[in-house]
Amino acid sequence: MKGNIIFLLFAFLNAQEWESSFSAGNYDENNNLMGGSEVLHLVAHKNRLFASISYWQDESNIWYGGNNTNIGWSQIISLDGPNNTWSVDLDLDSYYLRPEILKEIIFTKNAGGNLLETPDTLLIVAAYSSNYISGPVIASAFVRNNNDWDQTIIHQGSLPADEDYSLRDMELYTDQITGVEHLLISVGTKGLFSGKYNPSIAGKIEWSPEPEIGPLNIRPLGIAIANNFLYFSSGNKLYVRNDGENPTYSIAHDFSDLSSNINSDVGGVRGLTVIKNENENNDSMILMWCPNGQSKGLIFRLEPNLNGGFNRVYETKLSLLVEDYLPGASVNYLLGAYNEFLKVFNPLENEYVHIVGFESTIQGGNYPSWNGYYGGALFAVRNSNAEYTLEQVNDSISFDETPLVATRCYVQSPFNGESAIYFGGFDPNGFLSTNKAWIYKQIFSLSGDINNDGVINILDVLQLVNLVLSSEYEENADLNSDSAVSIFDLLQLIDKI
Repeated sequence: MKGNIIFLLFAFLNAQEWESSFSAGNYDENNNLMGGSEVLHLVAHKNRLFASISYWQDESNIWYGGNNTNIGWSQIISLDGPNNTWSVDLDLDSYYLRPEILKEIIFTKNAGGNLLETPDTLLIVAAYSSNYISGPVIASAFVRNNNDWDQTIIHQGSLPADEDYSLRDMELYTDQITGVEHLLISVGTKGLFSGKYNPSIAGKIEWSPEPEIGPLNIRPLGIAIANNFLYFSSGNKLYVRNDGENPTYSIAHDFSDLSSNINSDVGGVRGLTVIKNENENNDSMILMWCPNGQSKGLIFRLEPNLNGGFNRVYETKLSLLVEDYLPGASVNYLLGAYNEFLKVFNPLENEYVHIVGFESTIQGGNYPSWNGYYGGALFAVRNSNAEYTLEQVNDSISFDETPLVATRCYVQSPFNGESAIYFGGFDPNGFLSTNKAWIYKQIFSLSGDINNDGVINILDVLQLVNLVLSSEYEENADLNSDSAVSIFDLLQLIDKI
């Protein structure tokens, strides 16, 4: 019966639709400019959606032609409903150019390792500030406190800045020996710093003055927790934390055989993400290998072995997929996995998939491009069999449309009744890029979805569904005559039957 239900449900599915959610260069309801060259992160937090906006290479910023020192710095913008408009939630100013981390963290223990009566859910932004002339360079975390933001300083030092202070990831990790909960954050080549929960201070995070490991040769680009161990990537090395009062780190996997030439701008191991092995009851990790200017976007899976290390498994080469997707074009360079591979449910395929964004330079084929980069924003979809297909934000791009270039981030909609995934990005790649930041959403809609918001009145499908559900439908669903459900809601309902 369930097979019949799924077939019937999918008969109602239309091809996904795309809708623009945000384009830089507009003003919010309080007349605050929302500009920026790129969207770095999209995060759901307490039934709202937040985005981090970078002004790198945007001419509103004084370093690229702006004349007002009070505008053109990092911003966090927010959205409180699918049909509402974005607004500025935080202006970082004071030389904070790129908010490289935006993440929700749920603390469950205090600094002593004791459980909190109630977990504390925080939204945290991390960025570094420098005037690039006299210093100092300050790496800070901004913690949202109701409608305000509290600043805490993670580390402060001297020039040069750039990759030396680039903050790219953080993870909450409980030491398996001490039981203490650490918020571990990467601060460029300075190393990994630990923060502990302290509700008595502004920002609620007390940072250690010295890194747990550092300095490093290449800035870390990813931190992940797999099989109860914490790992982080730096260039062509994957490190594991050895827990205890005085933790140490050792190399868990070495990619030097692939390349010893690592360009710090590109990074090496990118997008470190944990995937669950249901059959083995353990964790593997997937990643994108992008060592230098010849990167082609190789994706590998690391599977745990009996020796405490990992076996490396090749999955795909994205540059080849792009050349198939854009016949006649050749890919000279591909960079991706800016943050992580996002696990989402794909209602069109009835399975969980992982998506990862990227950008690529192309030659030939007569396709829209921007400074050599393909103008459309592509992303790869990995199914449960580790097979990859490519999709494009907004389906396609023409020569007269604003270039989208790189898919940098994505998140499932936090709004009740909306079955959608939000995507954001651009990537200036060192070129002037004023008001190029964008956010689109991919809406999974049903026939009869009048508002194109991914929901449908249950009465519109009830008669046809009852052909296969009969009385079981009423037994498994507590829905009144005016209920609206999303695609994901209907799929959960099917699982109960």
